[in-house]
Amino acid sequence: MIYITGDTHGDINRFFDGCALDTKLTESDTLIVCGDFGFVWFDESTPVGFNQDNDELDRLSHKPYTILFVDGNHENHDRLSKFPEVEKYGSTVHKIRENIYHLERGRIYTIEGKTLFTFGGAYSIDKYMRQEGISWWSGEIPNDEEYKRGIQAIKNADYKVDYIITHTCPSEIIKMYLHHIPDPHDGELTGFFDYLMYDVDFKCWFFGHWHTDDYFKIPMRGKTQKFRALLFDVVNIEEYEEEKNDEY
Repeated sequence: MIYITGDTHGDINRFFDGCALDTKLTESDTLIVCGDFGFVWFDESTPVGFNQDNDELDRLSHKPYTILFVDGNHENHDRLSKFPEVEKYGSTVHKIRENIYHLERGRIYTIEGKTLFTFGGAYSIDKYMRQEGISWWSGEIPNDEEYKRGIQAIKNADYKVDYIITHTCPSEIIKMYLHHIPDPHDGELTGFFDYLMYDVDFKCWFFGHWHTDDYFKIPMRGKTQKFRALLFDVVNIEEYEEEKNDEY
């Protein structure tokens, strides 16, 4: 089974002490984190934190299930990009540990027969409190190559995937359903997601970033488009298949 949850922010307790990620998932399962994974944060210039990151990644490597994540804005993007790229799920991923992989921006992966378009990244509204290269990295915002790669992947898939997995979400969702004002610094990314929202056929769109667990069903193109905001919930992806026939 494929399970999805929201931002873990390097909190190792989310994976242990009798919680769902400790007791619910088995060796046949895959967990996807919708950004702000947070266990790739410090580099060698901060040895205490760097060693702690590695210790906690080692602990997660003993989990029986596979852990995948898109990147959020609270990641060390410089360090993340240095992990080896390997072929997996029909495209390339960054291999963090034997069972932990970073799903790159603008890729389509096939996992358990389901196609997933992934696109991490978001703008940090707390950037003013952080220090570049220490607690903030410019790679949080996608670059032109990643946008172009994503558009080409969607075109190659004939504008149809089973699921979209991102960190933040379309600006229309931010305004109309989350009731926030989209940050203009995020405009290119959330605008790109608006394009995907209307042009791509998908069963459900999963995202984190907004620190809420919620579910929106939106009438669009004669059917219901589903969006699932995640933080602490751990959901089975198959709960959001189309066979429920809930059309408008």
